[in-house]
Amino acid sequence: MKRLFYLILIVFVLSSCDKEKNYLRQGNKNFEQKDYSKAEDNYLKALNIDSTYHKAQFNLANSNYKKNKEDQLNKAIMYYEKALTQDLLDNDSSFLSDILYNRGNTNFKLALLDSIEKTEKYDKGLKKAIEDYKGTLKINSKDSSAKYNLSLAMRLLEQNKNQNQNQDKQDKDKRENKDQDKQKQENKKDQDKKKQEESSPQNYNKKENQDKERMLEALKNNEKNTLERLKKEKDKNTQQIRNDKDW
Repeated sequence: MKRLFYLILIVFVLSSCDKEKNYLRQGNKNFEQKDYSKAEDNYLKALNIDSTYHKAQFNLANSNYKKNKEDQLNKAIMYYEKALTQDLLDNDSSFLSDILYNRGNTNFKLALLDSIEKTEKYDKGLKKAIEDYKGTLKINSKDSSAKYNLSLAMRLLEQNKNQNQNQDKQDKDKRENKDQDKQKQENKKDQDKKKQEESSPQNYNKKENQDKERMLEALKNNEKNTLERLKKEKDKNTQQIRNDKDW
C-alpha cells in the first residue's frame, strides 16, 4: 500500500514538472510568434506551479521587455531581479550573464524613453545599464554586444553631463545679467526720481527762494561795504576840514 502511495506521489510530481515545462514551451512558441501577451500568460502559469522557475522568470521578463512601455519595462526588471537568486549566481554563470545583459538593455531603454526631457530618469537609467553591462563583461569579457552597449551608454551619459554643465553656466550668466539689468533699472529710477524732484514746482520755488536769499545777502554785503567806504571818506573829509580850520 505504501509503495502504491509513493508511486502515485512520484507520478504527481513528475506530471507537475511536465506541466510546468509545457507552459514554458508554449510560452516560448508564443514569444517566437511575437504574441507576447500569450507568452506572458503561459510563463505566469508556469510560475504558478513553481514560483522559483528561473527560465519562466527570465522569459517572462523578456516578453515584458518586448512591449516597449514604461510599466512593462519596470515589470521586466522586477522579473530579471527575481531570477537572480544565489543558487543561480553560484552555478550558472552563462545564464547570469544573459540576465544582466538583458536587464542592462531594459535600463537603457527606460533611459531612452526620457531622452527628450532628460530628467533624473535619463541619467539613472544609463548608470544602471552601465553597471549591468560591466557585470556581463566580468563574466564574459568577449561579449561584443555588451562592449558596444557599454560604450554607447557611457558616451550618452558624458554628453548629458557636458550639456548640463553648459546649461548651468548659461543659467548662471543669465542670472548675473538679470541682476545687472535690475541694478541698472534701479539706478535709472533713482536718477529719474532725483531729476523729477529737482524739476518739481515746489523744489523749483525753493531753489529760486534760496537764490534770492543769496542775492539779497550779497546786496546787503555790498551795501554795508558801500556804507563803510562812504563813512571812511566822510571821516577823512571831516579830518581834512578840521585840519584846514585849525591851520
